[in-house]
Amino acid sequence: MTIRSISKFAAGVAIVAMMAGAAKAAETVEVLHWWTSGGEAAALNVLKENLHKQGVEWKDMPVAGGAGSAAMTALRARVTAGDPPTAVQLLGFDLRDWSEMGVAANLDDLAAKEGWDKVIPPALQAFRSMTATGLQPRSTSTRPTGCG
Repeated sequence: MTIRSISKFAAGVAIVAMMAGAAKAAETVEVLHWWTSGGEAAALNVLKENLHKQGVEWKDMPVAGGAGSAAMTALRARVTAGDPPTAVQLLGFDLRDWSEMGVAANLDDLAAKEGWDKVIPPALQAFRSMTATGLQPRSTSTRPTGCG
């Protein structure tokens, strides 16, 4: 799988740290996702390997099926029980809902420190700024067409 393929695939989803999970030790990251088949699993393995090289253990929480709907059911159950995973695979605008509920961590400082603006496509940057009322785009010019 090429970097281009991985980037293209990753552009369709967001992996977001959940607030309660972010408080856990940084050495272990529990990730709820639905990347369970073929190329999806290969792309996920690249992320796992990169974390491993940094000394971070990846605790896998795969939930297959339903194009992520089963994973969202599992996520709701975990958040409701007060035990959210450290990170979760989300489809674009679902991130707004979780942010409005106050369970998505703000990654702005980390993004600024690591220069994410240089590598994140403009359409995805519309999701990067978080406020008390949810995610707000930093510039309406970077919002994807039809985002209301």
